[in-house]
Order: sequence, then structure tokens, then C-alpha cells
Amino acid sequence: MITFKEEVDLKNHTLILPAVAVGNVGQLTVDLIISSLQLRRIGLFSNSSFIPVVGTDPYDENSQEICTSADLYHSSDKKVVVLQIRSPVIRKLSQFYNELKNFIKYHQISKVVLLTSSYSHEIRDVQLKTVRLRYIASTNLPAENTTEFNNLNWIQLEPKVVDYVDTEGVLQIPGGGFAKCIFQALEKDEIPCAVLLKFCSEGDNIPDAIDLLNYLNQWLLILSNNDDNSLAIKYPSSWKFLFGNSPPSEIY
Repeated sequence: MITFKEEVDLKNHTLILPAVAVGNVGQLTVDLIISSLQLRRIGLFSNSSFIPVVGTDPYDENSQEICTSADLYHSSDKKVVVLQIRSPVIRKLSQFYNELKNFIKYHQISKVVLLTSSYSHEIRDVQLKTVRLRYIASTNLPAENTTEFNNLNWIQLEPKVVDYVDTEGVLQIPGGGFAKCIFQALEKDEIPCAVLLKFCSEGDNIPDAIDLLNYLNQWLLILSNNDDNSLAIKYPSSWKFLFGNSPPSEIY
């Protein structure tokens, strides 16, 4: 069930959402988008597919707002609506997907962008010679988008050959969470969508999130640049404790 705080016009917007995946790169990237653009929280997505979570506002220490396991954020200027997912899947995604699909169609959202990551140890030899970023585009994504991908020299995720009979290979995103199944469901229902991903390992995945945000911004151009041409990124206040509190001085 989706609960809105206010009425918003989402027609022709881009929906961005993360998959809970290796290193939480998609979620960290969405955190950066929300914080950097100062997006407004417009509602929440209550669904039993995810572990219920509640906490203080992760983007404003002085706010009285709360966050849940799935919150919606919005920018009318950038024409983006962002669904931040903060907990892992515990049930089948069919109910979540049906509600997501109805939300997309009812509000006439133009396209969906899934942000995820994949195990770096699954990289094949041919992929070692290129950047560790890939995309997957649905067949009904507007031609101007796929043309732009080519102009940006983006690389489509290579299919993986699983046996000697199937020479074309199959789509696999090891460690990518629900990105593949949601992408395939959206494509089947003729909803334009794309997956952007970064190969990575568990650890400090902030650099991976910044790389993925840069990758996304090459396409959507939602963030501006600083004077030194770097992306104008603002870290969420909650990231101060991303790896826990500082160790107590008494241990030394």
C-alpha cells in the first residue's frame, strides 16, 4: 500500500529505485541523490515483502520526520521520483511488484531506472579490460535513450554462457538482488526500464556509489557540477555513523 503525504503530479517522471544487493551500492547511491537534490519525502510504500523498519530522518538531524523500509521522495524540477528501500526482501515480490506496476501506470511515469551492483569476483576476463559499470535496457526504452548510451560509450551487460549448447548466453546479475526479476517483469508489462550496475565487493562502498551516481548522471543530468567539474554531491548526515561510532579512547 502506498500512502501519500500530499497530492503530486508524477506524469512523465523517471522512477529511480535500488535493489538490495552486494555492498548496498544502489541504496547508497539513492541516499546521495536524495541528499544532494534535497528531495522532499512525499509518502511511504508499506509492503510485507520487506522487513519493517522505522527510524529518524536520515537526511536532516533537526527533522521530526521518520523513515520507513520504503519511502518515496520527489523533485518536480528534475522530474524524478525516488523509492528508497532500506531493508531486505523476506517474502515473494509478487505483491510488491503488482503495487509498483499499478503505481507506475496510474501516475503515468515515463520510465524506471533500477540501481544495483554485482559481485566483482564474477567478472570475466573480457570485462577486466573495461570500466566496472554496465547497463541493461528494455526493448521498449525510447530510441533516444539507447542512442545516448551509445554516444556515452556505455557497455551493455554481457550475457553469460552457461553451457556449450546455449551460445547466446543468459542475463545474470550475481549478487544483484531483485534487479533482474523486477527488470524482466517491467519489460514483460511493456514499462520502459533500465538497470545500471557496478561490479564491487563488500566493504567501504561509498566510492562505488559515487561511481554509479556519476554513471546515472551522465544520462539523466539531474546533478550539477562543482567548479572543478566534479559532481556536486552532498553526503547524508546519517553517513557519519555508517561504520558505527568512533572507538572509545579507553581502549587505548
